[in-house]
Amino acid sequence: MIKFFIKGFRVNALLTILSRITGFIRDIVLAFFLGAGIVSDIFFISSKLPNLFRRITAEGAMTSSFLPIYSKLLHQNKSENAQKFSAIICFFLIIFLTIIVILLEIFMPFIIKIIAPGIINYENFFNEIVILSRFTIIFLPFISMTAFFGAMLNASGRFFYFAFTPIIFNLSIIISCFYINEALKIKSLPLAVAMPISGFIQFCFIYYFVKKFNLITKVFFKISNLKQNNFKKFKKNIFDTLKRFFPALLSGGVFQINILVDTILATIVGFGAVSFLYYSDRIIQLPLGIIGVSLGTVLLSSISHPEVVKKNKKISDQLIIAIKISLYFAIPSMFTLLFFSEFIISSLFERGSFDQQSSKSVALALTMYSLGLPFVIIIKCFQSVFIATGEMKKILYISIFQLITNFTLSIILMKYLSHGGIALATSISTIFSFIIYLFYILKNKKLIFLSINSKNFISSENVLLYSAKISILSFLMIFVLYLFQNVTDFNSGIIYLSIFTSIGISFYIFITYITKQIPNELFSKSKL
Repeated sequence: MIKFFIKGFRVNALLTILSRITGFIRDIVLAFFLGAGIVSDIFFISSKLPNLFRRITAEGAMTSSFLPIYSKLLHQNKSENAQKFSAIICFFLIIFLTIIVILLEIFMPFIIKIIAPGIINYENFFNEIVILSRFTIIFLPFISMTAFFGAMLNASGRFFYFAFTPIIFNLSIIISCFYINEALKIKSLPLAVAMPISGFIQFCFIYYFVKKFNLITKVFFKISNLKQNNFKKFKKNIFDTLKRFFPALLSGGVFQINILVDTILATIVGFGAVSFLYYSDRIIQLPLGIIGVSLGTVLLSSISHPEVVKKNKKISDQLIIAIKISLYFAIPSMFTLLFFSEFIISSLFERGSFDQQSSKSVALALTMYSLGLPFVIIIKCFQSVFIATGEMKKILYISIFQLITNFTLSIILMKYLSHGGIALATSISTIFSFIIYLFYILKNKKLIFLSINSKNFISSENVLLYSAKISILSFLMIFVLYLFQNVTDFNSGIIYLSIFTSIGISFYIFITYITKQIPNELFSKSKL
């Protein structure tokens, strides 16, 4: 199963890199056409709702509660039962999504007043957000069904296809940007229309491969799946799913409310603050997506396997590898973003409607966000363990604590650092949550440190030592990058940034290779 985990991580990480590259191109194009002000704020606020509910329902609660049960049925050589069970869950999901979309369309003005209180007094801007939100919310059912079928593919070990779908979204938004013109009453309308279109394309894409690999056949579409006898047959599976679903729904809701709080407070800070946080978050999402999300996704699928989920030693083995990989990538990423935030932002976005002052404002938020990067990546791995073992309540309680901490600190810090205070509050609350997660993981013996003489894994002291070594090597990389900037005629631009990044990555890989600090599991082809 460790081989399954590592193979899945490689695939997810590679596709995530490609999706983040297209995501960067998307954001560069967005920054050129929209800048970082009220025009971009209008679109980013209107796109919050579908992303909020998507992560709460499909990618959050539904996937995390459905995948472990589905995986168990699938790996017990009960493909037909897995299809019948997934058909029942799919039916409930469609009903659930339909109700949500109808309610959101009806009460959209009221909801926008809640999530963007700073815009209420500006009637024109408020009305534009409402109009765009009624388009973007149609994205929700399509992307939710995409996530549902993507979970089925992940459970079967086919990680490529679902990991590819964000690229479709990015390309759709990029293309829509070229339909923006000054004649439009709402400048970002083409972007709002592009969202549901991209969702439909992603759904068709993922549905094709689910059918191709026979994860759904004629059995899935039988009306008899929804008859009372079939419900009785899968009563325990449905009950187990619902038992996981509601805590996951609440914890996912709390986590997304945490993000929403940042947006609400940003609208109070002033025009542009929502965009400053958005662009800085997009940079953070590169290492977080490649490492955190990829590790979390694959770890969940791997640990959910019947051979692993009830054996703490096997869970611990995979979790230690995940932590080691997290540290290897997250620590140098954090230092790079801390020391070169303004250079990175100006190189990526400073053109067209995006000016120098916007770069400085986004760089402040990026610096604050980056402080919590290693912790949030490892938290993704910890959460996968709790989800796979059905301990969703712990995630709920910790998420509530993080929400309260984040809100309290944001109110305090935004007085001194403006939107940067909101980002810093997020990082501090993340670090506190990491400490609590670690406590429960160790207490429940899901993370077992073996002796220093262990053949396969490392002791707790060596995990800390590994962190220190990686930190030192990361500082060497930062020093080399500073030398490069001083030797060359420093300037910003994507080409210069590409060279700069290539030198940093190459040196880091080289120095970790000769010091033997690269996690062997990343490249080992042997059966672990």
